[in-house]
Amino acid sequence: MIELLTPVFQGEWAHHGEALICSKTAGSHAYRLADLLDQPREIDDILIRRARFVGCDDLRPVAVVWLLKYVTLLVPPVAVAASVLEHGFPVGPKDISVILDDDAEPVAFVIPHLGESIAGLDTQRRYAPLLQEHLEPLIDYLSTRTRVPTKLLWGNVSRRLESILILSQQLTEYPPETAQRAASDKEYLLERKTWPGGQRNPMFSHKRHATRITEAGEVPVRLHRHCCLVYRLPGKGYCGLCPLSPEFRKRKGATYTS
Repeated sequence: MIELLTPVFQGEWAHHGEALICSKTAGSHAYRLADLLDQPREIDDILIRRARFVGCDDLRPVAVVWLLKYVTLLVPPVAVAASVLEHGFPVGPKDISVILDDDAEPVAFVIPHLGESIAGLDTQRRYAPLLQEHLEPLIDYLSTRTRVPTKLLWGNVSRRLESILILSQQLTEYPPETAQRAASDKEYLLERKTWPGGQRNPMFSHKRHATRITEAGEVPVRLHRHCCLVYRLPGKGYCGLCPLSPEFRKRKGATYTS
C-alpha cells in the first residue's frame, strides 16, 4: 500500500487501499487508460474476454459489473486522498494504468508518481482528475458500445464514493474539518442535481428506501440507487439491496425520497 494511505486504511479497511500502486513500470498485464481510449477496440477485446470467462453473450451486464470492480478498486484510495488528505494522485488517462488478470478482471492500478498536494482546492477541482478526466470518457465509451444507460455506470461510482465518504466522516483521529470536508464532498458529488453552470450531475438520483420482512418483523433498508445488472450473469441473482429485486418490487413498502 502507498505509505500516504496507511494511516487511513487499517484493519478491516486495509484492502481498500491496496489496489493503487506507485511504480515507474506498470508491467506486461497493464493497460494505460489513454491508450485504451485512443484505441477503443482494446476495450472491446477486454469486454469480450470477460464475457467469455463469465459465460455471457450480453455485454451489458458484463460492462456494468466490470466497471463496478474497476471503481471498487480505484475510488477508495483516490477519494480518501482527495477528501481526507487533500492530496491528488495522478489518475488522468495519460498517467494511470489498469492491471488485468488473465480473465480480464481489474486487479490493481499503477501510477508513475505520487502526485501533489491539493490543499485549499474546492470539491470540483479536487475530484476533476478522477471524475471528468478519467471516468467520464471511459463510461461514455462503455455506454455507447454496450448501450447501457450511463446512469447505471455512474451508479457504480456513486455507490463506492458514498461508502468511502461516509467512512471518511468517521475518522476521529483527524481534525474536525476533515469530517466536514468529507461531508461537503459527499453533498456536492452525490446530492446535487446539477453542478455550477447548470451541468447535470450524473451521479445524482433519488435515495431508495424499502422494508425487509425478517423473523423480527419489518426492517428498514436503504437500496442502491441503480441496479448493477449482476442478476443477468449466469448463475447470479439479485444482490441484497437491488432496487429491481422481486423482494421489493412485489410489495408496496418501497419509498423514494430526495
